[in-house]
Amino acid sequence: MKQLIRNIGLYISWLKYKYFQHDKVKFLGFTPVYAFRGSSIEFGLGGGKTRIFSSPYSNMLGLYQRSIIVAKYGGKIKIGGGTGMSGTTIYSIDSIDIGMHCIIGANTKIFDSDMHPLHEDLRHPHLMENVKHKPVVIGDECFIGANCLILKGTKLGRNCVVGAGSVVCGTFPDNVIIAGNPASIIKNNCL
Repeated sequence: MKQLIRNIGLYISWLKYKYFQHDKVKFLGFTPVYAFRGSSIEFGLGGGKTRIFSSPYSNMLGLYQRSIIVAKYGGKIKIGGGTGMSGTTIYSIDSIDIGMHCIIGANTKIFDSDMHPLHEDLRHPHLMENVKHKPVVIGDECFIGANCLILKGTKLGRNCVVGAGSVVCGTFPDNVIIAGNPASIIKNNCL
């Protein structure tokens, strides 16, 4: 019964974004979008619509799941206009700021925290004040390949390209191509 109530709540939240912010965001398929009390999610910043794809046929790379966007414990998510994503999870307890005209590949995950305390003595009981977190900033015009992990504290400059399957943590300047685990600069992205 609790699961049914939760699903209905997520569906209602998605409908509110879909219909009351239709000029800022376009959804293809049901996308759980939920900002808990004291948290916020903003779409279409700077003009244009944010495009979020969750339908299995919206991206032929194959989506493992729907897109999921959650802001909790005071987290703030801001996504620029013209940005598109497929099967992407964005989960914030601090802040995640994604620029304009970004492309976020299928099944990418973006987190601004460790989600759980790392030290075993702090895991039980699980208290959020023991969870480490840092803001994530993704600059305008970035292209993030499929199946990437963007971790807490990441700062990508404008026009960065992230290779598919990369695990990204750290600060990277404008106009670079990064890839790997952990991701590092492969080359400059200037023509």
